[in-house]
Amino acid sequence: MSLATTAWDFLTEPHYHDIIGVNASKQWMRRRKPVNVKSFSILHNAVMFFASLYMVIETLRQAAENIGWGRAGGGAMWGNVAEAPGKPFSKSGARLANVLYIHYLSKAYEFTDTLIMVLKKNERQISFLHIYHHATTFFPCWWAVMNYAPGGDTYFTCCVNSSVHVAMYGYYLLSAAGVKVPKAVKKAITSMQLVQFGLFFCHALYGALIATHYRPRIIVALCLWQAVVFASLFGQFFWQNYVMQSKGIASENKAAKAA
Repeated sequence: MSLATTAWDFLTEPHYHDIIGVNASKQWMRRRKPVNVKSFSILHNAVMFFASLYMVIETLRQAAENIGWGRAGGGAMWGNVAEAPGKPFSKSGARLANVLYIHYLSKAYEFTDTLIMVLKKNERQISFLHIYHHATTFFPCWWAVMNYAPGGDTYFTCCVNSSVHVAMYGYYLLSAAGVKVPKAVKKAITSMQLVQFGLFFCHALYGALIATHYRPRIIVALCLWQAVVFASLFGQFFWQNYVMQSKGIASENKAAKAA
């Protein structure tokens, strides 16, 4: 049995959910009524919306200074390496690393999404996709990045992900406030997430085949793996919730007309 197969089996087993407390929380809520978390949900989504917007702007600003976009001899969009960990940062490198660290911490705070679902007893939303996405993004992905490559092209992942989160948490914020958002918006956000993972896959593939100076190489392999897994999981979600659902509605309409 390969290491990858063993890791996958571990992550898909119920005991993994126990480790991060999801199953225990669900069990605790089963004998209790759903909690009204509307105000808390609005606050949480507002925090994530504005934090994500800040990270998009500040990451681009600090990356431009650190990488040297627009300057003679400056870096490109891809192919930039992080300043060596363990050694003193340059001033611009330290500022970029600080923004990336905020992004890393936000991945821990995003578990609040799960807490809200548990308190509302929306167990259907607490899927394997949701758990795997939140848990593995925080650790090992961003933990590894911040410990071994807190700079360089890491800005790209932070900026793209935060851009998607501006749209996503903006949608959540409006929904929590009682605003009826068209279903097409939710579909568009899922499409944005798929495009995001496509970009991450291309970037990781670039790091694996072209930017052989990226270090450590294990992070490149980890990013490539995660991009494939996330694209597969979100693609399955998109297919089941939008493509198959649309086909089902179309079949029902056709049958109704024939009746």
